[in-house]
Amino acid sequence: MILIVDSGSTKTDWIAVDRKGNTLFSTQTLGLNPQVLSSAILKERIINNFELYQHRDEVSHLFFYGAGCGVDSPQRRIRMVFQEIFTHSEFIIKEDTYAAVYAAAEIGKKSIVCILGTGSNCTYFDGEDIEQRVTSLGYVLMDEASGNFYGKQLIRSYYFKTMSEDLA
Repeated sequence: MILIVDSGSTKTDWIAVDRKGNTLFSTQTLGLNPQVLSSAILKERIINNFELYQHRDEVSHLFFYGAGCGVDSPQRRIRMVFQEIFTHSEFIIKEDTYAAVYAAAEIGKKSIVCILGTGSNCTYFDGEDIEQRVTSLGYVLMDEASGNFYGKQLIRSYYFKTMSEDLA
């Protein structure tokens, strides 16, 4: 069984397929961002999902595309969690922009691909390879197109009384 995982900070979508590409099941857990969550919380979020826990020994390959996985330290942390749970699996762990490019871009065509969610990110795809031209500074210093950013602006406008009365 192959697990393909798309993870943001808010939610994580899992799909299990067999070697022929047939869907065996799909499920969802809370987000698995290893830059903001402890290993214990990451593990708990996975093992508390009945389908994942029930099929953990059947997984041969796990492809994880996740927020916070653009640097080595978080990649190592999530890999260690996966190794404890999916003991018979090989792992590919990449940042979430890779999944966005694989889903949206056409091989051979240059593209700019963006993620707009709890966090935001963009990447340049030259038709063959992904080039991360902007280093992420995290949601506190960056992510001006994210739900996090707009939520902060909404709360600020309410408390600083710049929001219209009917909206407040």
